[in-house]
Amino acid sequence: MSSSTSNPENRKVGSRVLSRWASHSREWALVGMILCVTILFSILYPYSFCSWANFNAVLRNLAFEGLLALGMMVLLISGSFDLSAGSMASMIGVITGWLMKEAGCPVPLAVLAGLMLAALCGAGNGLLVARFRVNALITTLGTMGIFQGVALLVGGPGITFLPDSFTRWGRAEWLGVQGPVWLLAGLALLFHLFLTHFRFFRQYYYIGSNAHAARLSGIRVERMQIAAFALMGIIAGLAGIVYASRIATATASLGVGAELKAIAAVILGGASLSGGKGTIWGAMLGVFFMALIQNVLIISRVSSEWQGIVLGCVLVGAVAVDSWVTGKQIV
Repeated sequence: MSSSTSNPENRKVGSRVLSRWASHSREWALVGMILCVTILFSILYPYSFCSWANFNAVLRNLAFEGLLALGMMVLLISGSFDLSAGSMASMIGVITGWLMKEAGCPVPLAVLAGLMLAALCGAGNGLLVARFRVNALITTLGTMGIFQGVALLVGGPGITFLPDSFTRWGRAEWLGVQGPVWLLAGLALLFHLFLTHFRFFRQYYYIGSNAHAARLSGIRVERMQIAAFALMGIIAGLAGIVYASRIATATASLGVGAELKAIAAVILGGASLSGGKGTIWGAMLGVFFMALIQNVLIISRVSSEWQGIVLGCVLVGAVAVDSWVTGKQIV
């Protein structure tokens, strides 16, 4: 009798331990792959790959997708995602640049207006998904087209020669590392603290694991989901503004496909499209691995067409592994 009552509890404990082990093993496996790629290409290309200049280039190139990955991780933990994030980054960067260059707005006011618009657009996505029950895939695919169209209408071929007071920060360096990389590091630490120590953000794990049970326990699931999409909007807008500051140009094409790279990176880092799990450090490992692979392809002089094929395979492989680990088909 005692053994029959203890078996369900043992199974629950075993399931939790196995789930936690699987999550951490994904991160450690990613660390191992990063080390293997680094060692291999340090041997093959000792001068071009194994240098501070190249490592610094990898860091600069990952800053944009890294920022998107922070917001995407929160969304994936809650059981959702946003395919419009890259286009939103393009739109906010272009609108902020237009406000500074064409409308003559002061830089702080233009940046604030861009971030407020990003928050509203993100909240709009969340409202459609949480309140009107529109599928997140359909919602964000639709808004992706809207945001990209607005970016093209406002920015055209691109808004160049942005004010020096705006571009100065994006190009500033400290200890040889550009400002956007330090911003990413600071925000990653902040998001890690949020998800591990703040009750509000910890609730996203419960929502992603079982939204119905979370609702019954008193969590305001719809409000939390809208807040997650609004946060994704702010992060996407910030990424677009920071990128425009770094290259001194606001262009409508900067975010094309970036959301897919961010999703692939966070899934590689241990998140799941089914929700309920993931860490910020795992997301950053995934972003670094994706940037490292792209850097290796460039150094190896692989054509841009094949680079897209390889990165696409990484995305499909990441989702396939996630589906296999969770035992759920992603629809």
